[in-house]
Amino acid sequence: MAQIQQALTCIHGGQLPEARALCRQVLTREPRNFNALQLLGHIALRAREYPGAAKWLSAALAVNSASAPVYSNLAVALLALGRPREALDCCESALRLKVDFPEAHVNRGNAFCALGQPAEALDSFERGLALAPRFSEAHVGRINALLSLKRCEDAVASCERLLQLDGRHLDAWNLRGTALLKLQRRDEALSSFDHALSFYPNSAETHNNRGTALRDLKRLDEALAAYERALRLRSEFAEVYCNVANVGLDMGRIEEAVAHCDRALTIRPDFLEAMNIRGTALRVLKRYAEAGSTYEGLLRLAPDYGQATSYLLSARASLADWSDRVELSDRIIQRVAAGDSASAPHAFLWMCDSAQAQLQCATLYSREQFPAFAPLWRDGGYRHERLRIAYLSADFTDHPVAHLIAGVLERHDRSRFETFGVSLFGHSSGNAMQLRMRNAFDHFYDAGNEVDFAIARRLREREIDIVVDLTGHTRNGRLGVLAHRPAPLQINYLGFAGTSGADYVDYVIGDETVIPAEQERYFSEQLICMPHSFLPNDDGQPIAIDTPRRGDLGLPAAGFVFCAFNNTYKISPAMFDVWMRVLRETSGSVLWLRGAEEAVLANLRREAEVRGVAAARLAFASRVPSMAAHLARYRQADLFLDTLPYGAHATARDALWAGLPVLTCSGNSFASRVAASLLTALELPELIAASLEEYTHRALTLAHSPGILAELRAKLTHQPATRRAFDTDLYREHLEAAFLSVHQRQQQGGLPQRCSVLAHR
Repeated sequence: MAQIQQALTCIHGGQLPEARALCRQVLTREPRNFNALQLLGHIALRAREYPGAAKWLSAALAVNSASAPVYSNLAVALLALGRPREALDCCESALRLKVDFPEAHVNRGNAFCALGQPAEALDSFERGLALAPRFSEAHVGRINALLSLKRCEDAVASCERLLQLDGRHLDAWNLRGTALLKLQRRDEALSSFDHALSFYPNSAETHNNRGTALRDLKRLDEALAAYERALRLRSEFAEVYCNVANVGLDMGRIEEAVAHCDRALTIRPDFLEAMNIRGTALRVLKRYAEAGSTYEGLLRLAPDYGQATSYLLSARASLADWSDRVELSDRIIQRVAAGDSASAPHAFLWMCDSAQAQLQCATLYSREQFPAFAPLWRDGGYRHERLRIAYLSADFTDHPVAHLIAGVLERHDRSRFETFGVSLFGHSSGNAMQLRMRNAFDHFYDAGNEVDFAIARRLREREIDIVVDLTGHTRNGRLGVLAHRPAPLQINYLGFAGTSGADYVDYVIGDETVIPAEQERYFSEQLICMPHSFLPNDDGQPIAIDTPRRGDLGLPAAGFVFCAFNNTYKISPAMFDVWMRVLRETSGSVLWLRGAEEAVLANLRREAEVRGVAAARLAFASRVPSMAAHLARYRQADLFLDTLPYGAHATARDALWAGLPVLTCSGNSFASRVAASLLTALELPELIAASLEEYTHRALTLAHSPGILAELRAKLTHQPATRRAFDTDLYREHLEAAFLSVHQRQQQGGLPQRCSVLAHR
């Protein structure tokens, strides 16, 4: 007993090697001495030697299974070893022996947290606090559980309570900052981390957190400096490398982002977030095969990790790799139906042709990524001489959205409308379209390096009447700006062919084809129903006079040319089956596809041969120097074939503008009916099929009936409907009428409701 007492004295004095030696001496004489065994376990825990701790504490319980403290300590070791289920069992055993044991309640809460059960964890931490109100570990556990439950305001309040007990508590300051970041109170979060560093300047964890706050504030150079400080303090800090990779993505330094993820994974090979970011960076670099392999590794470790299944499917689809496409799509659709935000809404458009499911997907995503905040605009309206319209876009550059809407924006009636262009993308390339878009507005500013709240506040200060979001749930979209409700009216338009799923977006601009009456209930917004087609057009868009020769385009001199310039990810195996059947039954024909990386071309050629079509019958278009040249080459095609369920949008407009008939199959969602909208406006219903069987039949009929096809070309070129459908001034008048109508309703105190715009001619 004297040696055990001496060992306890050494432990209290921090002399762990001496205490360990004394306990081992006891065990030499008494191998089953309970006190020596449990003290060795305790010493191992103090030294973070978790396998040894588990061994000694288990041995102690084999001698005496009625010790609640030993069960509780064993739970700590098992948690550190990644065995939370066993840890939970130990905590339950401890609490059966001693129900009023705060440490066991806290360890039980930690086990529940590790098992992904934050509600049960919160209950355990609160039981621990009821027994020991000043128990800091219970406070910290409760805060973590609240954060997991997304109760961030409660988490901040819990941090404040802990700081009242200990104003220098490092975890409390860090967790307070983390909770404030989640609430987008970024300046307060940064202040919290700075406060922690005033006490603990060498806390690598806090420097890392500070970097994240600075990144969220778009202060990227300062964020990198904070991360570098964290790495100087702890060189093998995997989370920091992961965060530096995120800054690389923000700054367009994508190769560096991949390298930083690789460094993080060298330190922690099972680091899921690093795998996820690495996959994102590789997709941006169009290194789709590597991205797919990265996501496969991630999903082996965590089968339901975030949106990784969707990212894997996107990487494969971009490669025309259709392995498991149906199975993976079905899995994602099922998860979304069950209330899991398993896919970003844009990718979901080509996975699922159901407006109802797309609404569910967008709603889940918007709630998770862009929750509503206290509105900057609350009630009433402004009384301006001219209606103030702000257009938000990440695509005011050489992008389909800009090409579609440039003419409309330039021709706004300046006597009635004051226009504001807000660019949400920070990188300026200085291309001709980017310069044109800058000049299309009365006012223009770059907001790519501003946080959502700052943009929203600027819009509120300028008393914007209507905010028009041209990006939606597409790349670099900033729906978070609208989440602050900076304007009385907020509209989803053009960039994203679906619903925002956000209740702070009032209207979506569509037409009776893309959003038929029976499907309006699947949009969180009210419909502004345009006459003709919702899709704008720039009737000043030139087409090069000179038509390139077929041979220069990689096309045969003779034979029927089917054209399908949609993005590769839109091509489904079912669609490709149809195309290959059409080729087999049309002698001498070729399918002219969008150019891509060699791996994509190889996959498509292989898929053609599997379906009995020679690879040589696929032709691929290379990049050309201008939109005018691109449009001119459409003259060498005979028929454009659309995809389903995500069809051609700006691409369909391009083909039709160039005089090429487009054959489409109208599906069950907005994204599948845009070409049908254009064809309806052009009074060409014979080019709209209701099923893939009908689509196949019409493609073959047109390919084998040059007279019918010639008539269609003539109608497309000469009939009055064509001039009407492509008339930019007429479209602009209809759009302005829509803005005036919904604004008048808002001024009169009416809630948003369906608005049908009457055709001016």
